Amino acid sequence: MDYVLQLDKGLFYLINTKLTTSFLDFFMPFITTKANFINVIVFAWLIIFIMGKWKDRKALIIVVLAVLMSDLATDILKNLIYRVRPCNALADVRILAGCTESFSFPSGHATNVFAVAVYLSYIYRRYLPILFILAILVAYSRVYTGAHYPLDVAGGAVVGSIGAIIAIEVDKKLSPVAVLWFNKMRKRKMKEQAQCDE
Repeated sequence: MDYVLQLDKGLFYLINTKLTTSFLDFFMPFITTKANFINVIVFAWLIIFIMGKWKDRKALIIVVLAVLMSDLATDILKNLIYRVRPCNALADVRILAGCTESFSFPSGHATNVFAVAVYLSYIYRRYLPILFILAILVAYSRVYTGAHYPLDVAGGAVVGSIGAIIAIEVDKKLSPVAVLWFNKMRKRKMKEQAQCDE
């Protein structure tokens, strides 16, 4: 385990202090900051929910549930493992996007983006490359900006993916039941309407 942690630390320093450019010093803090995207995400979510089809609305609801479930698992793991962030534990770290006191493993950002990427790529297969490129960029940015170790983002990717897979399996089992119930209620309403018209 000590060897793995030393390898993780060495890879962190490589990404954070060696594989750097002036462009990445601007780009990585930008994509790692949720505030830069939250308004656009909420606006797009509302537009799709209002204007989209049933499949789109269902996907939006389930992806939110997948993220919330994955987030809960991440918070539990953080407070069980107690891994200190590299920006708080190591010397000579380039801190490009702030450094909080919360624990490091697993990465919440990586958890969230991989939960979204895995679930939405299952629903919208043609967007799989774009979704995973974005997820990998956000995960990488957490290491580049000094907030997380590589193992933290790998752990977050696993937790988020598991959360999405659980959401997919629940959706597979509950969707047919929901459709049957909806059709049954619609037929009952139509029957009642027909009786009122007589």
